[in-house]
Amino acid sequence: MSSAGVRPTALVKPALLEAVRERVQIVDLFNLAELRKAGREFLARCPWHDDRRPSLTVSPARNRVHCFVCGRGTDAIGWLQDRQGLSFQEAVLELAQRCGLSPAAEDPEAAARLEQERRQRSRLSAQRQRQRLEFHRRLEQQLVSGGPGADYLQARGLSPETARRWQLGVAAGRLVIPLNDPAGQCVGFCGRAIGAQQPKYRNSAADLLFQRNGVVFGLDRAAETIRREGVALLVEGPLDVIQLHQAGFQQAVACLGTSVSPLQLQLLRRHGVRQLLIAFDGDGAGRAATARLIEQLQPQLLSGELTAAVLSMPEGQDADGMLRSQGPAALQGLIATAEHWLEWRLGRLLQPLNGPQIASGGLPLELLQKIEREGLAFLQTLPDGVLRRTAQQRLEHALAQSAGCLEQRGLAGGQPPAALPFGALPLPPATTARQRAERRVLRLFIHAPECRDPLLALPIADPACRAGLDWASNLAVAVADDQLPAALLQVAAHLSGLTGAQLRQAAAPGDEVLQLLLRNPQAELQALLDALEPLPRG
Repeated sequence: MSSAGVRPTALVKPALLEAVRERVQIVDLFNLAELRKAGREFLARCPWHDDRRPSLTVSPARNRVHCFVCGRGTDAIGWLQDRQGLSFQEAVLELAQRCGLSPAAEDPEAAARLEQERRQRSRLSAQRQRQRLEFHRRLEQQLVSGGPGADYLQARGLSPETARRWQLGVAAGRLVIPLNDPAGQCVGFCGRAIGAQQPKYRNSAADLLFQRNGVVFGLDRAAETIRREGVALLVEGPLDVIQLHQAGFQQAVACLGTSVSPLQLQLLRRHGVRQLLIAFDGDGAGRAATARLIEQLQPQLLSGELTAAVLSMPEGQDADGMLRSQGPAALQGLIATAEHWLEWRLGRLLQPLNGPQIASGGLPLELLQKIEREGLAFLQTLPDGVLRRTAQQRLEHALAQSAGCLEQRGLAGGQPPAALPFGALPLPPATTARQRAERRVLRLFIHAPECRDPLLALPIADPACRAGLDWASNLAVAVADDQLPAALLQVAAHLSGLTGAQLRQAAAPGDEVLQLLLRNPQAELQALLDALEPLPRG
């Protein structure tokens, strides 16, 4: 059982850690039926991507696992962390116990505290499971005979089958939603007012078993889909998650609020999240929360650990309400057109330039100066590279266009000049063999879906090409394979700099090149694998 969010006694001494690493064999953490002998090593199905044939190498010699396709790898401690949702310390202590090592043999006080904490967690866990059953039993009675809880679920569009699947309950005028750890064990509860009670949501008090910032709601049910696709759909509340899963969006999760703690982010990353789709409420508060979250995640977004895109929710709508009013297809459309986090951030910054003031010539120079100051401050948060160049070019173009409109109206009363496309920069010729190969990676990824997993494991040095591949991989999970080139051309029309140029050339390389490529994509893939070694990870 995971105790995410708990601060256990620090018993992992260097000597214990070294002993665990020496004694534990990673092969022993697999069932024999999962392994297939391959020379001196073994093969198993990789849990971090949709692995249709075993591609995870389990190496007794190196005592590690590594997947050539998705590039992920780890040791025995990391494997146990990932598979059971444990913290580093919990995984080490669990493996020490399996090896017969005593973590506190030389520290009786620490051993006593550890045993006390273990017993308390065990008692709390048993209590939570009993409470979950009792709350659900009360709701089950209402689902059969009627009652306010059943009426509320019906009004929210949640079926009795969904209520049973999520083990929802009722207590004290509230719908009770169990909060589970990644292993599916109940660690706390969220009560949602059925009537006019305040506050609308009430969570369990923090204790050894439950910490709000250590729970990602729905992760236990979304984990398989997230590992397969690498994408999590982040919404604001538990009921949004339940509604989305009922509608088939199995990657939906929530962090019990609009911020993501370091521990919650660690849980998401540990379960394979590479892209975060942010679908907060479509109102001022939701957009402000999205901006705060992007700012909070910016170090991970800039380092490449994570990508993010924002769903443009209609004004006043949330994911739950949109599903009920417009159906799953509308939400799927928003996912397909989700904006890259940088584009969304720039759009929010430049939004005043699109208001009615600019159309009537009333945009004050002071507002342009304010946007310029905020834009320059934002640019300072971006490292040198394609993202900063893209942001700078878009900022300069928008401000110059707005200033030009004002000047033209003030001097001649004419119409504003037509907007220039942001992605009109031509792509210069590749100057090295590696640069040519990297551009071929992007082109093959777009047009040959069966080659995508191996391509994502290849290192891309050119920043513009890497950003283009980022766009392509994000959109590939949201649109049909045959729609990806057209979708990327639409994106490229709004991107300035070399990234847009890369996407345009790769998405539309010309009929002759495309026919040659599709005649034998596997040969092209093998040539690229030979030219570009995959990144070592783990």
